[in-house]
Amino acid sequence: MKQQHISDRDSRGQVLDVGIALRVEHLSKTFPGQKALDDISIDVRSSEIHALVGQNGSGKSTFIKILSGFHKADLGAEISVGGESIVLDGTQRQGMRFIHQDLSLVQSLSIRENLGLGVSGQRKLAPINSRKERAIIRHLLSQFGLNIDPDTAVNKLSRFEQSAVEIVRALAAIDTENVHLLVLDEPTASMGAAEVQQLFSAIRRVNAMGIAVLYVSHILSEVLNIADRVSVLRDGQMIAVRDTANITEDQLIELIVGHAVERATPPSPGEIDEGAMLSVRDLSLGNLHNANFTVRRNEVLGITGIAGSGYEEIGPCLAGVGRWDSGTVVVAGISFERFTPASASRAGVVSMPADRLKAGVIPHFTVAENVTLPNLDVCWRYGFLNRKAEMSEVSHWIRVTGVVPPDPNRLVQELSGGNQQKVMLAKALRLNPRVLCLNEPTQGVDVGAAAAIRRLITDLARDDRAVIVCSSDAEELAQVCQRVLVTRNGTIAAELSGQELTEDRIVAECQFEEVAA
Repeated sequence: MKQQHISDRDSRGQVLDVGIALRVEHLSKTFPGQKALDDISIDVRSSEIHALVGQNGSGKSTFIKILSGFHKADLGAEISVGGESIVLDGTQRQGMRFIHQDLSLVQSLSIRENLGLGVSGQRKLAPINSRKERAIIRHLLSQFGLNIDPDTAVNKLSRFEQSAVEIVRALAAIDTENVHLLVLDEPTASMGAAEVQQLFSAIRRVNAMGIAVLYVSHILSEVLNIADRVSVLRDGQMIAVRDTANITEDQLIELIVGHAVERATPPSPGEIDEGAMLSVRDLSLGNLHNANFTVRRNEVLGITGIAGSGYEEIGPCLAGVGRWDSGTVVVAGISFERFTPASASRAGVVSMPADRLKAGVIPHFTVAENVTLPNLDVCWRYGFLNRKAEMSEVSHWIRVTGVVPPDPNRLVQELSGGNQQKVMLAKALRLNPRVLCLNEPTQGVDVGAAAAIRRLITDLARDDRAVIVCSSDAEELAQVCQRVLVTRNGTIAAELSGQELTEDRIVAECQFEEVAA
């Protein structure tokens, strides 16, 4: 399908200048054997927050890398920033600033030191170590609602605070009147609901300064919340540009994927066994204190909260990573006062980590090697690895989880984020868990893969398992869970179910801590 492009023209068809921060026309990019972008055009108005969405492989990353100068476009493309044409020579950045998903801050340095990096010519924040410099930094951060000592190390900051520092650095590097466009690529990764709202406030402040924002995200509820218009890429083509006020999330998903997507439905109350599959009693570790909860057979239990409230520590605890300070975990009637990864697995508790590349998979290993690594017994014959048995085992779990392409010998690093998540799921399910704990199961994956993973979660719960979903995604929790626990100040402060279990209510309960403070 070709692009349904919207532009402002007069009665003669001439393009009108209504304050265009970025204009791209006839942009293509060809790699050996693949056309990543196919004659796309897009306008981003100076007064707007404009979202760019699409599945992994749709061309979003290639487009951003061309704007930032990482890739060079094919011949024939035209681009202007703030009304001035720029040359697509692989070095262009003028008038644009970029905040990438993997933040470029140096974690061991302070805010002040990071803001000084990469500033050439006349430094806006000079001289170093002066009272004036710190005052300027405090003022810049205060515009984003932050009151932080400029000498604070970046690794002590929350994800939102680090993102705000990145934005401040992008705008402080040059005079703000020369910045026409701020590009944010998946900026809310690993953020809780309250932090997302803080970031949105910061983005709106930037836009109010007359700087256009191009917002790239997989999370469509965020897109419809923050953006004025949204452009949809599919298979390297610009499919549509829509006003967000005139489109629903389901309609946007259909444009992205190319067809309607079936939503997950959790097991009904009648399908849930009243007997506890896992109980946590007076559990304390890290920021979490005296936690008590139960998850039942065929139930999907959600756990959430703002970053640092304690919810994100439950998954690693159940995986046997580190020891808890006190408390008991009861699985199928057997009590445990500590877990190791091996004892947790033997008890039937398997946890899928939030960070797939650091803790979930070995990227340079094949799918088969990743899936079978936790337990090779089934594939072991007379002291040797039986490749036929291994391939049969892995192929079964690839079919169950829907890994694409279904190739056991494909390196995991060659797969999309969604398929890497499915490899982690296959790896976990192969251990036949009674209780499956999933940490941020759809983080950083596209809408098609997210929908597939959510349907798989609810199907798994119907297969005589209990599933715990620890997630910062309120929409996801409302869609797949029968109950959701909300942690605040290190304790489980709310339980939502039935008609109370809505996305808005989950977000409100997470933010209550901030209001009360």
